[in-house]
Amino acid sequence: MKKKDIAPALVRVALYIRVSGEEQKIKGLSLEAQQERLEAYARERGWVIVGVYIDAAKTARKNMHKRTEFQKMLGAVKRDEIDVLLFCRLDRWFRSVADYYKVMEVLEAHNCGWKTIDEEYDTSTANGRLYINVKLSIAQNEADICGERIDVVFDSKVAHGTVVSGSAPCGYRVNSEKRLEVVPEDAAIVCDAFNHFEATVSQRGTVKYIRETYGLNWCDATFRRMLQEKLYTGVYDRGGRYNSNFCQPIISQEQFDRVQLLLKRNARSAPAGNVYIFTSILTCSECNHKLCGYISRGIYYYRCNQHFQRGRCCHNHSARESHVEAWLFEHLAEELERCQLEWEVEAAKKKRTAAGTDKATLKRKLGKLKELYVNDLIDIEEYKRDYEIYMSALNQIPDNNIEPPPDFSAVRKLLDSDFKSIYDTLTREEKRTLWRSVIKEIRIDNDQNITGVVFG
Repeated sequence: MKKKDIAPALVRVALYIRVSGEEQKIKGLSLEAQQERLEAYARERGWVIVGVYIDAAKTARKNMHKRTEFQKMLGAVKRDEIDVLLFCRLDRWFRSVADYYKVMEVLEAHNCGWKTIDEEYDTSTANGRLYINVKLSIAQNEADICGERIDVVFDSKVAHGTVVSGSAPCGYRVNSEKRLEVVPEDAAIVCDAFNHFEATVSQRGTVKYIRETYGLNWCDATFRRMLQEKLYTGVYDRGGRYNSNFCQPIISQEQFDRVQLLLKRNARSAPAGNVYIFTSILTCSECNHKLCGYISRGIYYYRCNQHFQRGRCCHNHSARESHVEAWLFEHLAEELERCQLEWEVEAAKKKRTAAGTDKATLKRKLGKLKELYVNDLIDIEEYKRDYEIYMSALNQIPDNNIEPPPDFSAVRKLLDSDFKSIYDTLTREEKRTLWRSVIKEIRIDNDQNITGVVFG
């Protein structure tokens, strides 16, 4: 990509590093090797590194949302904190033409460029853009071929009773031959759990029994997956691959089938269409986990499953949905004023601290730069170039450290409207959308007191 005309202002560069396997480490694309080369490249050009984002053991063909560091980097781009993205090669970034253009829309909207240190690209011409498309298409094809080879390897592993990964269900372990072998003491617990469930037809009761008897802190979801795990019968049946004699069984096929029938009859999943207005918003003040919704006698409640399923939290009371709604109607305006005041105080404190620290750092660098010149370790051209960079950064500190305030406009617009009279006419889906549009989190304690609201 063509070099951006950012001078004399400071160029803020973010380094993106990715490896997906051992083969790339052999080829000199290890995390350490990539980072060292990228840092050296940035230093040579006088760029300031504002972030290093590393996705280890992540393939470029995976959904972008699964590459956590990549998403953090895009977030910084959207906040206009980065001028240039720097990486070693184009395939470190993407192996998909479609994903490339999705991200390019974000970069162009925020005036952010990108550059590779091992390859040269120019997006300003039709031929340059065609070249990028060809390179990405080739990389995508290589990844597809590699995926097909991996499928063949996995098919062979399953057919020969070899594990595909290093994980094993409770009751088994992976031996030196890469096969599942039974752990007698753990297998006995699994058998006891199946027997207890078959006798009581209660998942929660069985989980409690296992916790009290063996000290194992299973949750309902974990135990339900165990009850449906076909490996306990010795059968591998995943991803279209099947082997009826994959490992030694722990549970008989007859008992497994009986348990599956009981699971169907005892299904307690929420009926389709139930909408919980504060799902993903209500948070336990004690353990910071999200509260889960449930219905009792037609009334909507929220509870902390870290207590009810795992016994790890003291939050043993349920919050009634209507009480949360009533509290919001009464206190939303004062919560908004409190949050805005707290943000202003904290922002002012951060500004003073960050500005003072950054200025002191840059002044020390200016002093060292002068020493290098005086001692004839650098020439006048190098001195002038670095001096301009540091002074530019120093002059920009007061403005660059002013963090943009949260957007409270949506909440104020809601408060200024007669939303209380309209609220009762909304569907549950519309109510959920309304609260999610203005509130990120509502913290509630065991006494059902709302201890804080975070606006989003």
